[in-house]
Amino acid sequence: MAGSVTKKAARGTLMVRGRVDLAMALVGIAGFLPAVPLVLGFLGSWHPAFDSMSHFRLHFAAAMVVAGLVLLASPTWRTNGMLMIVLAAFAGGVTLWPAWQAGRAVAAHGEAGARYRLIQLNLRFDNPRPETVIGMLTRERPDLVTLEEVSARWVAHLADALQNEFPYRLVCPTHSYLGGIALLSRHPLRYGPDACRRADRFVTAAVELDGRAIQIAAVHLGWPWPFGQDRQVARLVPTLARMDDDALLAGDFNAAPWSRTVRAIAQAGELSLGPWAGPSYLDRRLPAWLRPLAGLPIDHAMSKGIVTIDDVRRLDFVGSDHLPLMVKFHLEASGNLPPADASLASLSQ
Repeated sequence: MAGSVTKKAARGTLMVRGRVDLAMALVGIAGFLPAVPLVLGFLGSWHPAFDSMSHFRLHFAAAMVVAGLVLLASPTWRTNGMLMIVLAAFAGGVTLWPAWQAGRAVAAHGEAGARYRLIQLNLRFDNPRPETVIGMLTRERPDLVTLEEVSARWVAHLADALQNEFPYRLVCPTHSYLGGIALLSRHPLRYGPDACRRADRFVTAAVELDGRAIQIAAVHLGWPWPFGQDRQVARLVPTLARMDDDALLAGDFNAAPWSRTVRAIAQAGELSLGPWAGPSYLDRRLPAWLRPLAGLPIDHAMSKGIVTIDDVRRLDFVGSDHLPLMVKFHLEASGNLPPADASLASLSQ
């Protein structure tokens, strides 16, 4: 009788151990699966498909860390768990290192030089809270605003409520229901006949700030491969290469700051990427607590010449699936206002 009980207990122990081993094996396999797109994401210059993977690099790394921590509880899988954690930590560290350096630079420099402010926002074409957006812009009173997904209903809202706040504006509609892009300004804008590149969702103008002119531009890139983002960037390269020596570009890039796409834009225009603000796209289908963790940093600001970006910060939720970015910048001491015809000529090329 006692022997029978002992055998049953032994079989039960083996069964439990077998189930634990199976669970650990499944966790190990699931944990290593993200390693494939994680590694391929570093090869974005080889093919745009790999660049698409790079946007989720931190998500893949986080999944591997969670799986690795679970595997540490099993002597059999402990080594695999350590390898997963080390690989994920290395990938995350390499990715976040520039953001850490930029943060240190901002902390050391402070905002002493910041004199002007720009708000970048993808409005969301069907945003149910236009009054929240308008209230934010009225309250913050930025010098410049770059907007994406400016649908027909948004054009009406902006014209009705913000004409006095931003008397200078350039709206470039498109045939898409998503809407076009727009520049709003408290300062005079000058632009040529080709200021709107509607097919590429790019708009540009010259803005006068304290007697000096800089080029201000907004862009809305499409979704990554296979949705044509790489082709749009290729079409924009000549336009970016002709940007003025002093310029500020902001927009919804639909690409992470470490991606090949963002580097290509910066290289084409000889622009420097401003400090990272953190996830700006928050999927509204997710629970509120999960949105910041699963969000993507895809809204950016770049500058060159006498334009120096001092700080970039996210503002509060305004009904869109993107958070507004507050971009603070200043103009270096050098630089004079170019002749109006010269500025317009550069924009019309």
